[in-house]
Amino acid sequence: MLDSARPSWPTVPLPAGHVATGLLLQMAHRAARCHLASALQSVEMDVRHFGILQFLVHGGLTQRQLTDLAGVDKSTLVRIIDRLEHDQLAQRTRNPHDRRSFHVTITETGRQRLAAANAAAGEIIEHLFGWLGERERCQLHQALLGIIQASRAV
Repeated sequence: MLDSARPSWPTVPLPAGHVATGLLLQMAHRAARCHLASALQSVEMDVRHFGILQFLVHGGLTQRQLTDLAGVDKSTLVRIIDRLEHDQLAQRTRNPHDRRSFHVTITETGRQRLAAANAAAGEIIEHLFGWLGERERCQLHQALLGIIQASRAV
């Protein structure tokens, strides 16, 4: 079982100001992604596939919407969706509102695999965020949303 005690700060010196914040954010992302990838191996799922299925679980989206949400280019998204379709985790159909685009939905098999992936990832997620109180977690969530919004305005 992972210890969810408050982690210690890095022992390496960091630059001052916003650069340090950016570096810490990058380090946190890399560490979380590495641990998540390891946890998802037990259900044979890639981190990128896990993310796309998370976006689809509440309803279908266009490929364009998924490209924007996932922050990947069109060709990368097509490869991800190709793999999800091959594994019968998602289905791509013509968008009924715009025949020039595709609509992607999660399949029942995809829902089941995502539930298994969420369970596999649960311990890692608790380890990474469990040391935060509810208020701190909410503040972190809001801060991350703010960073995402600011990045889209650039």
